[in-house]
Amino acid sequence: MKLITTATELEKEFRRLTRQYKNFYWATAWASSSSKLFNDLLINKDKIGKIVVGIHFYQTHPDFIEAFLNDKKVRFIQHPEGTFHPKLYLFTDSSEKWELIIGSANFTKEAFSQNIEACILLSNKDNNSSETFANAIKLVEQAFVDGKIFDNSDLEKYMITWKNHRQKIKSISGQYGSEKRMPKPIHEVPIIIRSWAEFMSEVRCENKHVIERRLRVIKISSELFRSKNHFSELTEDERKFIAGIPNKLKLDGAEDWGYFGSMKGAGIFKNKIKKNDKNVSKALDQIPLSGQITKRHFDNFIKYFTQTFTGNYIATATRLLCMKRPDTFICFDSKNRSALCKDFGIIQSAMDYQRYWDEIIERLNDSDWWQNPGPKNYTEQKVSEARAAFLDSLYYEK
Repeated sequence: MKLITTATELEKEFRRLTRQYKNFYWATAWASSSSKLFNDLLINKDKIGKIVVGIHFYQTHPDFIEAFLNDKKVRFIQHPEGTFHPKLYLFTDSSEKWELIIGSANFTKEAFSQNIEACILLSNKDNNSSETFANAIKLVEQAFVDGKIFDNSDLEKYMITWKNHRQKIKSISGQYGSEKRMPKPIHEVPIIIRSWAEFMSEVRCENKHVIERRLRVIKISSELFRSKNHFSELTEDERKFIAGIPNKLKLDGAEDWGYFGSMKGAGIFKNKIKKNDKNVSKALDQIPLSGQITKRHFDNFIKYFTQTFTGNYIATATRLLCMKRPDTFICFDSKNRSALCKDFGIIQSAMDYQRYWDEIIERLNDSDWWQNPGPKNYTEQKVSEARAAFLDSLYYEK
């Protein structure tokens, strides 16, 4: 019997056993395809006796499933009640010659590289070896009966849900976008744990008059977007107001166009807004005025926006997004980025469109104040309808 507590030792033993024994009987909750051990398994595919892999929470990678499509020796299982959660790896030549790894490690790259795992290595030389061997075989056999052989159709259906759940799983793990790890646990990041009451308390640090002026900007933009089918149908001054550049719009509150991100210094952007660039309008058409905003909406916006603005125009792009859907987007500009990035726990430099979605919008969507607004009066109700945009009032630095 041997206790294994390091990823290096676990990988070493696993590779030894894979080479040494003739038959594999495994039951594991999840599996992935990006490790040396996976390659070893493929090389020794003919040694598989029976393998059962769980797909609960959609954590088993589709590439692993694809490698064993229509394989009668490999089945996949998801219990409708409870979770299929064993991590048992039996390597055997016979009932008299075998070794067994059992513990916390799934058959994933993380388990054999960076996770903290604890496993026991048993063999036919240990006490009660006959009983241990029989029980291990029994568990795999029973799970195998409940499992299913996957074909292409099964994989296609699994892929759809796996893709939709992937970011949820990453965010719960404290991973957003390209960042491998947050510098602190997710529950310690200020933006994530802030309550609605705390959020409004910080918003009120701006005086009441300023809050009212901000709300007028949101109201004007909302009314302008709803007045026409397309951004291109608005007048030049209406477009300029929404874009955050100087204008001559004759409406009460129009003088406050600079709230939520002034773009008066963005010369190329101002010129394109003035000339009513068609791609800006097409980009904004991708963002619905109501309902959930998905990554696909955002990606479609960026696709059209970058046809006109090549390079990194993150401030101007997010100003437009913020004005169309202030409940979802914040304008990321030079006046708020330092404080925002510090509170969000992200790196300020080299912010681009992908990072904006992954590291700002995803964190925002996971935040308590954003998910559970609890407005107590008319003003708070209006702020809640523009709560992402109002982050600017928390982070704006003169």
